[in-house]
Amino acid sequence: MTIWGVGPKIMVPTFAYMALAGIATYLWPAIFSVRAVPYSFFFIPGVVLLAIGLLMLVAAGISLKGSYKNDELSTTGIFGVVRNPIYSAWIVFNIPGLVLLLRSWPMFIAPFIAYRLFKMLVSKEEKYLEGRFGHAYLDYRSRVNEIIPFPRFRQR
Repeated sequence: MTIWGVGPKIMVPTFAYMALAGIATYLWPAIFSVRAVPYSFFFIPGVVLLAIGLLMLVAAGISLKGSYKNDELSTTGIFGVVRNPIYSAWIVFNIPGLVLLLRSWPMFIAPFIAYRLFKMLVSKEEKYLEGRFGHAYLDYRSRVNEIIPFPRFRQR
């Protein structure tokens, strides 16, 4: 398994769809652009989502690079909050942020496309990590959310 995991298989089709939706919105804005709501209602949340997503990407990239280089399971920092912070950054924050900024209603399904591909493909990474790190990964997996970046609160 490379450091990229299944990311390209998730993001390439998602970005291809977004590009087609963006082209359609550009060519036919009267049909595909959301105009009923003022842009300011989309702009601020879009920028906030992108900022959070970019911070997550940087934090995850730095942590993952070191762990991958040292052949270690990364379980602290952003990886202590969400198991797949790079996918989470894109699916939960960056893609929705871009959708809001571009105000293209066909793009509103792009995060769902990315999430569906993620759910179909992430098991390959999980099997690799389970085989490589065994019980440590299974314990980590039981404690940390898959893609929603909120801590789990254990019940006693």
